[in-house]
Amino acid sequence: MEHVELVTVSSETDSDDDQDIENDQEDFNPLIRGGDSTKSRGQIRRTRLVYDTSKVELKTSKKCSWMKVCLMVMCLAMVCVSIFIFLTGGKEEPVSKVLTPSLDYMDFKQPKNMISYKDIMEDNFRFNLSSSSDVMVFLHIQKTGGTTFGKHLVQDIDLARPCLCHRRRNRLNRRKLHCDCFRPGNRDSNWLFSRYSTGWKCGLHPDWTELTSCVDQYLVGLEGGLVDRRYFYITFLRDPVDRYLSEWRHVQRGATWKTAELRCGNKSWAEVLPKCYEDDLADVYGDYSDWSGVEIADFMSCEHNLAINRQTRMLADLELVNCYNTSAMDQTKRDTILLNSAKSNLERMAYFGMTEEQQISQYLFEETFNLEFKISFKQYNQSTTHSGASKDKLDNEILDKIKALNHLDEELYKFAHQLLKNRFETMKVTDDSFQVHMQRLGKEKYQFSWNDIEDENYDTPT
Repeated sequence: MEHVELVTVSSETDSDDDQDIENDQEDFNPLIRGGDSTKSRGQIRRTRLVYDTSKVELKTSKKCSWMKVCLMVMCLAMVCVSIFIFLTGGKEEPVSKVLTPSLDYMDFKQPKNMISYKDIMEDNFRFNLSSSSDVMVFLHIQKTGGTTFGKHLVQDIDLARPCLCHRRRNRLNRRKLHCDCFRPGNRDSNWLFSRYSTGWKCGLHPDWTELTSCVDQYLVGLEGGLVDRRYFYITFLRDPVDRYLSEWRHVQRGATWKTAELRCGNKSWAEVLPKCYEDDLADVYGDYSDWSGVEIADFMSCEHNLAINRQTRMLADLELVNCYNTSAMDQTKRDTILLNSAKSNLERMAYFGMTEEQQISQYLFEETFNLEFKISFKQYNQSTTHSGASKDKLDNEILDKIKALNHLDEELYKFAHQLLKNRFETMKVTDDSFQVHMQRLGKEKYQFSWNDIEDENYDTPT
């Protein structure tokens, strides 16, 4: 506690000389008067307690100086810490976002008019096939079961006005399936943008980057721009090792997807990227060179092979990593951005299925879009497939190397599998007709064939 010294000051005042003081301090008279009340006003002794200001100022000044020093030190420390956080945080924040393999890095642009899964799950919301605004866009990744699922979309959905399908020959004289998926009462508007409906209008097997920059532009040119369209992106995924082996066997048989444009950043990269085989001009028979008969070791050793992490690359926004220019960014940083972008886009897509989860994938599609297939998808043992047979002949060392090569796809697949199960469990709880729905799927006679995936022919744009 602070001690203050008090000094008693006594004085005798004359009433005439100090009349003003007496009047001003009238309130103190009862306290300082005492003893003989007969004393004259001029003889009254007044006593006051006053501070010894010299001593108080000395002590207070000393304490205040210490307080000032402490405050200055604290302020200086706070300023230093703030400057350090500002300088280090400003430099490190973008890197930490990029290098953290999670969905925390969400700085990905949203495609124009894209309807997300979250949007669909809102109350009273559904895909309106009759509306001129709703368009389903199928992103078909090679060797994931997309050919089979694409045929289901145009042939097997139970619609009042189903797609009108027929076979027609393309420029290579191959008979290809084509379907007109017009809306009810409107022969000028498509509700499905896919390989078997519109054809490869955004390039052969267009990826996320190509589709999101092309679909709206194409439909506006085809049908007009008066309608504010809503796009529902869908896709299918497959186990990375099985998909990779399936693509290897497909390339062994002559597939190249040579006419794919690989557009990104307003340019085509197809002619810029190096190929894994000699790309000669057509021979005297009109056939182009390919990688027929390639062995698995050579298939794996080519660093330019687009089969590596294909699912991640085709679902990511490639403009975030300077498209196909792999030298413009650190590889670890590039891989992390690609993976996070693919995860983010997959999570926001209206729907995705998995080749290894046929029944769940069908259930989710039907519940998401309020549409039903006339047949059900059945899961069969894949050991009889080309990739399954090849897998059995490869030793574990080779399979481990394939997993390592496709490490981004492995991470994406784990994420997708958990996300698919979560969506299934959520829908199951809220679906009052869940048991009836699953029983219906189990009664259909359609048998899913892995050969539909393995034996599909590569297409050229039509």
